Amino acid sequence: MAKTKQPLTHTQVNQAKPADKPYKLTDGGGMYLYVSVAGTKSWRIDYPAPLTKKRVTITLGKFPEITLAHARQLRGDIKYTLAMGQDPRKVKKDDERQQLLESNNTFAMIAEEYISRQTHLSSATHKNNRRYATYLNKVLGDMPMNQIKPIDVLDACRAVESRGYLETALKMKSLAGQVFRYAVQTAKAERDVTQDLKGALKEPPTKHYPAIIDPFRFGQMLRSIDDYNGSFEVKCALKLMPMLFVRSGEMRYAKWSDFNLEKNTWIFTPRKTKRKMGTSLIVPLPKQAVEILSKLAEHKRGEFVFPAIHTTVQPMSENTMNQALKRLGITGDTHTIHGFRASARTMISEQLKYDDKFIELQLGHRVPDMHGRAYNRAQFLDERKKMMQEWADYLDELKS
Repeated sequence: MAKTKQPLTHTQVNQAKPADKPYKLTDGGGMYLYVSVAGTKSWRIDYPAPLTKKRVTITLGKFPEITLAHARQLRGDIKYTLAMGQDPRKVKKDDERQQLLESNNTFAMIAEEYISRQTHLSSATHKNNRRYATYLNKVLGDMPMNQIKPIDVLDACRAVESRGYLETALKMKSLAGQVFRYAVQTAKAERDVTQDLKGALKEPPTKHYPAIIDPFRFGQMLRSIDDYNGSFEVKCALKLMPMLFVRSGEMRYAKWSDFNLEKNTWIFTPRKTKRKMGTSLIVPLPKQAVEILSKLAEHKRGEFVFPAIHTTVQPMSENTMNQALKRLGITGDTHTIHGFRASARTMISEQLKYDDKFIELQLGHRVPDMHGRAYNRAQFLDERKKMMQEWADYLDELKS
């Protein structure tokens, strides 16, 4: 069959029938419609390779998926690429590789990969992170990492913020930042776009945990704890919390390997602030705490000082101690486990008259000196040892 010398028309393309042999219908500029014996029609273009000048062929796609007008547009793109001194085959392969990379590099996929690798986190934190990721995925899930802009993350967070969940929105932004930093470290993104969102979300009102700070009422609570008739391990945890006033998670995750009962010390790195301060927190143990821990050591069950009731490979759950307080008639609107920190901060300052910087350091907070530099957590250890023993003695006085 003779080749068509004039540019093709849609009718010619549409009515082209298969023949005994494959044939071409030329449109010009090296492009033609290739008709197979089976009747398949595909657009192709021949051109000289930029370096070798050898004639090569690229298939643009099949008709009717690729129309005549679309094929001519693709031909124009190839002509432009050649004019720029580039090989269209290489450009096409690069585009296909980029599309494949982006299809396997969505926010949802990278977030799942990141969360799955955080094996050191508690099950509760894992559960929360997956919940935050679910909310983020509603907007970002199918988007390639390198196409996500700050406004996209902000839209995902504000969808939750607008419903009044201010803290959840902030947690979502924080998780998105972690995912982006992981993507940067694994060469799947160029930067953390959440850095442009500082101050963009509303801050939730400061949450104050209910805490008893009246000495008489505090003494009554301590006597109630002494009368607790539940689990021995839970009772020991309840007795240590007001004495050592660490965070509840730090008490629950306490490991025997971090304690030296001969030197009366407990040394660990607070998970909440380790990125900001880096150094470990030293908790001087008053003699009362050593006595409790020594008795508890006789019933040791695994690496955790306070393991879960039904397993030794997980620590006590986060609700166990608060539930124990409720059993004693101490409700959440009166006092919480976290409230022991506020009680100690207030009463050590007001009743024992200790310098606030000693108390704040013992709480694991960042305390700047007169030059704005943070004190090391190991500083003022002698003063803090004295303070912790005097505080434990004071608690005994309140009970009596």
